[in-house]
Amino acid sequence: MSRLYNEEIKEKFLSENYENEQTRKTIRNVFYKSEPIENVLDKDLYNFNLDEIGNVIKNSNPLSASVARSTGRFLTQYITWAAPYRKSNLNPVKGVTNEWYDQFSDKTKKIHFSEDELFNGVIEQLENAQDQALIALIFEGIIGKGFSELKPLHYNHINWNTNEITVPERDGEKVQVSDRVMRYVEQAYKQRTYSTFNEETQNYNERELLQSDYIFKNIKSPRAKNGEVNGSVFYTRMNNIREAFDLEYLTPNSIRQSGMIKMSADLLKEKIEEGKEPKLEYEDFEKIGDKYKFSKVYNKGYSYYNTTLLREFVNPSTLKELYNIDAEV
Repeated sequence: MSRLYNEEIKEKFLSENYENEQTRKTIRNVFYKSEPIENVLDKDLYNFNLDEIGNVIKNSNPLSASVARSTGRFLTQYITWAAPYRKSNLNPVKGVTNEWYDQFSDKTKKIHFSEDELFNGVIEQLENAQDQALIALIFEGIIGKGFSELKPLHYNHINWNTNEITVPERDGEKVQVSDRVMRYVEQAYKQRTYSTFNEETQNYNERELLQSDYIFKNIKSPRAKNGEVNGSVFYTRMNNIREAFDLEYLTPNSIRQSGMIKMSADLLKEKIEEGKEPKLEYEDFEKIGDKYKFSKVYNKGYSYYNTTLLREFVNPSTLKELYNIDAEV
């Protein structure tokens, strides 16, 4: 179980400075990453020098320089707040340039993400449960054309006991999701305000959400309606997330494909555990295509999945890179 170094002080910082529980959770995750280093050095991170703080940021495995800067911003706020406890009056992070953060991020342009990279590196860092549920459900294959499977998603479509989501657009098909995804969906349904980051004030602004039984909700405004969200809302939120994390290729399609790669990895792991050859057959691609509603080829009364298209991203290279699996595809 994750723990905090000097927990009482850090929880005091969170409770005094942040009302939003999701923001507290995001910063708490940063503290979880700093704990092993604090433990080794036997001191709280408010007494760290710049190199030691750099190690904390590096240990958080930021997917981009933007994420590294966000982590640095939280650390700066904590160190400033902890001035009465510090041995020095200097805050080593204050005044560092944006370029300093570049050294901690992956410089490659990521197109596909492992489950850990997406959930821990992106989703868990998001301020809004609405955004967390959006990305998590796309990863599970629930999206549709123009987000058509997400717009009508309603409280009554969720079986909270079995982790099944009924997708109306698929004629009532039920999709099984993980406990973690279910938690995001529940928190999205319960969310009351939507946080937006203000670059000038370096703080988050809270905007009221229109309450309804839909999972995804509109922000309250004179023209907003209390019903299904418009598809443009999802596009705007995805663009904002992509820009905030400086991840150029974090798109609905790349997230969906990443989910398909994850399912491929799971199927291969099952074969390996059963002593079978780690090789994806057509039946495996069929399972993946069925879940993610991949487009089919129709020819002379027959329909089938074009495995050539699937292999463009479900291939030995991505499986090795993302899940360290050597497989024949």
